[in-house]
Amino acid sequence: MDVLRAARDLRAVSPRIFPDICRPAPMLRDERGAGTVMGLLWFMLIVGVCGMAVDVTDGFRSRTMLQATADSSALAAAIDLPSEATAKATAVNYAAMNMPVAINGSVLVASDVVAGAWDNDSRTFTPSSDVATGTPLDAVYVMTKRDFDNENPIATNFLRIIGWDSWNVRAQAIAQRYLPDCLNDGLIAREQVDISSNNSFVNHICVHGQKGVKMQSGNYFEPGVIVSMLDMETLQIPSSGLDSNTGLSEALREQGLQPREVNHTDEIMRAMIDKDDPNFAAYIPGYIDTNQPVIEVDEKFDLGSAESGRIYHVLCKANKNARIPNNAVLQNVVIIAECQLHIGSSAFIMNAVLGSRSGGNGSTDKADVVASANVQLGLPDNCTPGGGVRIYSNATIHTAASTGIDGVQMVAKGDIELGARDMGINGISAQSGQNVDLTSNNMFGLCSGNTDALLTVDYYRLVL
Repeated sequence: MDVLRAARDLRAVSPRIFPDICRPAPMLRDERGAGTVMGLLWFMLIVGVCGMAVDVTDGFRSRTMLQATADSSALAAAIDLPSEATAKATAVNYAAMNMPVAINGSVLVASDVVAGAWDNDSRTFTPSSDVATGTPLDAVYVMTKRDFDNENPIATNFLRIIGWDSWNVRAQAIAQRYLPDCLNDGLIAREQVDISSNNSFVNHICVHGQKGVKMQSGNYFEPGVIVSMLDMETLQIPSSGLDSNTGLSEALREQGLQPREVNHTDEIMRAMIDKDDPNFAAYIPGYIDTNQPVIEVDEKFDLGSAESGRIYHVLCKANKNARIPNNAVLQNVVIIAECQLHIGSSAFIMNAVLGSRSGGNGSTDKADVVASANVQLGLPDNCTPGGGVRIYSNATIHTAASTGIDGVQMVAKGDIELGARDMGINGISAQSGQNVDLTSNNMFGLCSGNTDALLTVDYYRLVL
C-alpha cells in the first residue's frame, strides 16, 4: 500500500517538479527564427548569382583586354625583329600603354616575350634558343597576365564573401613578319586584274585583285596557281567561264592582300638618288658602287652610254621624255627620271633599276615607264640569281608586244599593262595601285625560281 501511495503522489507532483522531463520543451515548439536559416541559404545563393554576373563578367572583360594587349604587343614587337632585345622592350612598352601599370599592374614582363621562328605548315613556334643557326627570327610570342605570378590577380567583389577572392587570367599571341607567297611571283592589284583570253598561268603564280578579277574565256590555270580576291562576288567571267577557263575553279581563293609597296614607290626612288637618305644603302642593289657620286643628267643625255655600277638621276620636266635608245644594252645601273622614261625597241636591260617620278602630283593615268616592242627585261636564265630588273613608277607601267620579262619586279601607283604575246614571262612580281591589265597569249610563271630582283615591304600577321 505504501508503494502504491508513493507512486500516486509522484505522478501527481511530477508535472510541477520536472516540467522539462515530463512534457515537450517550449523551444522545440517555438518557430521563431526559422527564417534565418532560409535567409542564410538564399543569401549564399544570391551572392553566388551576383558573383557569376559581376565577377565572372569582369574576368571575361579583363581576358578580352589582355588578349587585345597581347595581340598589339606581339605585332609591335615583330616589327623590331630580328633584334630580340628590342622586340622585348617594344612589347613591354606597348602592353604598359594599353593596360597602364598603375591600374592593372605589370601585365607583361620581358620573360614572357620570346622571339623565334614560325612554321606555318605545321603551325608550330620554335623559340630563339632552339632555332637553327642561320634561320631568321620571324615571329614573337607574347603572354599577358593578371595573376599571382605578376602579383596583379583580378580581385573579385561578391565571390570573395564565399572565399573566392581573385581570378588568374592569361592571354597569349604570336605575330609573324612574313612575305605573302603571291608577292614572290604574282600579279597584285589594289583594284582589279583584267585578263583577256588565251593566257596560261603556271608554276604556282598568284593573280590577285583586291576589288575583283575579270577575265574572258580560254585561259589555263595549272594546279597550284592561285586566283584570289577579297570577295568572290567580284569575280567577273562569262556565263560558261568556269568551264572555258581550265583549272579556274580549283585556283579560286577568297582572301585580302594589299600591294603595300605601292605606297613607297616615291620614297624608294628618292632614296636611291639621295646618298644622305637613311634608306639609301638599303635600296641600292649590290652591283652599284655606292662610293661614287650620283650622276645628274638631263633628258638629252644618251642613257645607252650609262656606265656600269653607277646611279643616274635624270633632271627633266614632267612633259619631257628620257629615252633608253633602241638596241641599247644596259646592265648594273640605276636610272631614276623626273619625267617619263621610254625604253627603245629591242633594248636589253639586266641587273638594273629603272624609275619615273613623273606623276607624283597624283596623276596616275599616263604611262610613265614604257617598254617598246621586243624589249628584253631581265636575263633569260630561268630566274638564276642575278640579272633581274626592278621598275618603279609614280603613274603607270606599259610594256608593248613581244616584251621579254625574266625576273622582273614592277611597282606602279597607277595601272600596269602587259602587252600581247609576252610569251614566256619567267618570274614577275607586279604590284599596282590601280589595275593590272593582261592582253592575250601570255604565259606567266615559267621559271623554277622567284623574282631575284625583289625588294619587299614587310607584312605582319597574327598566327595565334
